[in-house]
Amino acid sequence: MADTFTIGSNAAQLLRRYNRLPGDVQRGIARGMKRGLLLAEDHVRRNTKIRARHGMAGLMGRLTSDVEIGGPLGIDGVIGFRKTRGFPYELAQEYGARARPGGAMTMPLTAEARRAGSPRAMAGLFVLKGQPYLAEKTGPRTITRHWRFLKKIEPRLFFRQSVRESLPRIGQEIVKDAEKATR
Repeated sequence: MADTFTIGSNAAQLLRRYNRLPGDVQRGIARGMKRGLLLAEDHVRRNTKIRARHGMAGLMGRLTSDVEIGGPLGIDGVIGFRKTRGFPYELAQEYGARARPGGAMTMPLTAEARRAGSPRAMAGLFVLKGQPYLAEKTGPRTITRHWRFLKKIEPRLFFRQSVRESLPRIGQEIVKDAEKATR
């Protein structure tokens, strides 16, 4: 499922014009686009309801953008999340998710649970009576909660909305640096 944003209906014409521009103007446009995408990253981080915990090790730490000159289009600008193994939560964070009727989803709570990837991969887990947790007995009087049962995840990333709100700012940065390069 790929979401795309249309900045203008004359994109092909604009790219042909871009390819005919002098190199210093193209580099100025790329600088402006890079700065605009960095500002868009900040806007996404500010507008989300996801709390950044443990530094930038989670979802917000994988938010990135890149601008590349060359290739078939002449210039390419991208903003999104770096892909990592075992981290499929972007869509659930953006759109929300619901468990099947009569079922539940599990959310890892510990590093050990994240490494395991699934409750089925961990031995010795049991459901805490009257609580939505899968736990493990780790000592004579200690219990470690590894997984939490969830019925739904509310949408809270708002990535697409934040990027759309950032488009005018990205355009302003591109124009500003292109004008600098023509002086």
